[in-house]
Amino acid sequence: MKRMQKFGRTDRRVRSRGGFTLVEVLVASVVFVIFCVAFLNSAISSIRSQQLACDYYKAMNVARNRIQRAAEFDYASVLLMNENQVPVDDQGTIAASGNYRRTTIVSVYNGTPNLLKITVQVNYPAGVSYVLSSKPAELSTLLTAGM
Repeated sequence: MKRMQKFGRTDRRVRSRGGFTLVEVLVASVVFVIFCVAFLNSAISSIRSQQLACDYYKAMNVARNRIQRAAEFDYASVLLMNENQVPVDDQGTIAASGNYRRTTIVSVYNGTPNLLKITVQVNYPAGVSYVLSSKPAELSTLLTAGM
């Protein structure tokens, strides 16, 4: 009999915990929120980087297309291609509402006759605010009279 009473007393002292305390739930919630915020910051940063790379790629295509157009011109007319901060769209078409600014510089290369240097610089949107990049995408080539 004494043995059963002893077991009965210990059974009453041990309480079963069927749920979580408020402190445990709050700590788990805070850890979850910190994880979610870190993940969202990483995702937003990744999206911004991808958009910036896409805009840079489009700017390089605008510059490539301009140089290709210069190669199609008559050599004597290439010097007329100089332009400064002309607004263009992502295809290189002149448009007043274009998000890109194209500058074309055509000059005689190192004083060599019949050799022109063509440099195309394209400023592109740098981020969500559509502020133009401080450093433009730049592409250069040389063009001779015999091409």
